[in-house]
Amino acid sequence: MIPDRITIFTDAQAAIRWMVSDEPGPGQKYDLEARRHIASIQRTVPGAIIEIRWCPAHEGVEGNEKADEWAKLAADEPDARGVEGLEWMTYSDPPEERSMPLLRSLANIKRKIAAKKWVEARAWAGGQTSKKKYKMLGSQRPDGTVVGSTKRLTSRFYQLKMGYCHTGQYLHWVKVRPTAQCWWCRCPTQTRDHLLKGCPKWKDQQRTLWKEVWKETE
Repeated sequence: MIPDRITIFTDAQAAIRWMVSDEPGPGQKYDLEARRHIASIQRTVPGAIIEIRWCPAHEGVEGNEKADEWAKLAADEPDARGVEGLEWMTYSDPPEERSMPLLRSLANIKRKIAAKKWVEARAWAGGQTSKKKYKMLGSQRPDGTVVGSTKRLTSRFYQLKMGYCHTGQYLHWVKVRPTAQCWWCRCPTQTRDHLLKGCPKWKDQQRTLWKEVWKETE
């Protein structure tokens, strides 16, 4: 029997926000499923009141800690925690004496896959680098203005400085474009200097850029 008043508690504020939004984004699939379940209950029990309330995580709300405990048990090692209610499985038997492995939760499988990937990534990185590589010389110091900027601007600066930016020359080198020609003009090679100094498409922006550079460096 479905009660006519249901209150759902969750500590995920983002999930509650998505429940009242039609905008696409992460988790939207599950919010749409939740809406369908709520609509199904309301059709089954006309006039049913369903409330979704936020509660702080693990702050004394009855049942919250127990739910978290059960979730952790479900995600635990499959040989330590299995699926209850299956009479043909004896959980007290050691793994090597069972007729088949215990069923494991989806959370456990995802955790195992992620852990394996991290181990493989660390092993690969360890074989590709050494203590002598990527070490800045003692005489070199990073530019304070660049280092103090945002991560986005800093990454763009070093991409431009080293030539690994999305110019025609670079994209042709990595085989993304068939030629290195500038797509704004007829210059056969679109380089960093071409875009910042010579491309006629951006002559007004170039004039403003170098005027500001001159003011800051004079």
